[in-house]
Amino acid sequence: MGERPWCPRCGSVRVVKSGHVLGKQRWLCRRCGFQFTRLPDTTVPEPTKQAAVTLYGHGLSLRAVGKLLGTTGQSVLRWVCQYVDRHCSKPIPEPANVIEIDEMWHYLGCKAQKLWIWKAYDRDRGRLIDWECGKRDEATFRRLYERLQRWGARLFCTDQFAVYDTVLPIGRHYQGKDQSVALERNNGRQRHWVGTCRRKSIIVSKSKAMVNRRMALFAHLHGNDEARPEMHRLPGISLQRKALA
Repeated sequence: MGERPWCPRCGSVRVVKSGHVLGKQRWLCRRCGFQFTRLPDTTVPEPTKQAAVTLYGHGLSLRAVGKLLGTTGQSVLRWVCQYVDRHCSKPIPEPANVIEIDEMWHYLGCKAQKLWIWKAYDRDRGRLIDWECGKRDEATFRRLYERLQRWGARLFCTDQFAVYDTVLPIGRHYQGKDQSVALERNNGRQRHWVGTCRRKSIIVSKSKAMVNRRMALFAHLHGNDEARPEMHRLPGISLQRKALA
């Protein structure tokens, strides 16, 4: 029997076997509950990690990306989290004329538990500038609105939901679907590229933190792509084309 590995998160040697993934032994740390796979000491090329982020951001699941690139879904998840935390921050506040606001549902844990994503869209620059995850109530929207005040918007455009009328200032609030077309178009793109946001989706998210990362990656790749065109020229995308050839 080989030597037991140590936990890469906490360093503990109190680990036990926890199933297999792609024929490789999985381990569970009794100290912190972290699951991991002991792999050979090899360095994954950066283009492979970039290809994984691109494929995941264009609608493939973690497991599907892992199969295409010859790795595991857990590794893809780690690369996605690292990339989003490093490169996909929200835009820096700057003066905005019109901000469109809308909310859309998401699943967290199970389909019986809905998580609402409140989104703010800068119409002039055509980009998603902020979002807040929580309930469909006034408290959640107020958290978003407090951050939006730094943008100095002259007008907020929303639908007829009652919460908007109680929070947004009179004289700077327009209610009507005819003035939130750009954000509705952004919602449509999100439902297309993000499986958990599709109508009657069978996919659910396990953590609120991952929902925020998925929103940041969506804005980075699809919502605000005119600000970051280099994301469409990732060297790792050639790996995807070779895999599908």
